[in-house]
Amino acid sequence: MFVAQVLIGCDGVHSVVAQWLGMSEPASSGRSAVRGLSVCPDGHGLKQELRQFLSEGLRAGMVPISDTDIYWFLVNNTVPQEKEAGTDPEKILREVTDNLGKNMPAEYLDVARHSDSGNLSWAPLLYRHPWAILTGKAARGPITVAGDAFHPMTPDMAQGGCSALEDAVVLARALSRASTPADGVAAYVSERRWRAAWMVAGAYLSGWVQQGGTNVQGVRGYMVRLFRDWIFYRFLFPRLADTMWFNCGDLVERKEQGKAHSE
Repeated sequence: MFVAQVLIGCDGVHSVVAQWLGMSEPASSGRSAVRGLSVCPDGHGLKQELRQFLSEGLRAGMVPISDTDIYWFLVNNTVPQEKEAGTDPEKILREVTDNLGKNMPAEYLDVARHSDSGNLSWAPLLYRHPWAILTGKAARGPITVAGDAFHPMTPDMAQGGCSALEDAVVLARALSRASTPADGVAAYVSERRWRAAWMVAGAYLSGWVQQGGTNVQGVRGYMVRLFRDWIFYRFLFPRLADTMWFNCGDLVERKEQGKAHSE
């Protein structure tokens, strides 16, 4: 019989381990995202760049990932049609091209129509409140969580997977240095709380502002868009982007032939 010394919950946004620890349930951002992969066997001819399109309560984009494949997305204020479409690729694509994204440029809609039905999804964007990450019980003895199980975030800064890799390095280092697994887990959670909370807050703010403010109308909506176009993109987003360039340190340090080597 094998008895584990450490249990790490890496079981996603609806983590059973996080629930067992007593962490709060993920919250809705009020937005949902359609994600698709379009395949053009003869080549798409697009430049290797991310293109983004904005309209009232809607944000869409596309970026080539090879000479034949294009990743595209559409972020919308959550609508009832999402439940009706479910996981049916045809209904999802029809909702994008005939309704939600009908005013998008023709080139974007053409990319969407070339979608591979096996890689098309529509799901709500969830996150854990930053204060819940700072104050929640993310560890109990040698049991903890990592990645989306710890700090689910909206994809607006594309740091979900990257932050999970950071967790892995910090956790492994903490466990290697601690006298007991429980001490290592506690050190890991302490080190990761503030950065994780900051990344979640930054991603949420980035998405909310870029989309013009969820369900914000009138003068307030106009002010949000003014802030987005003249202040956020020019001054704030570059600072948020700087947080992506994070050095979580060496995994382990060893001495060999009188010299220290980092791995």
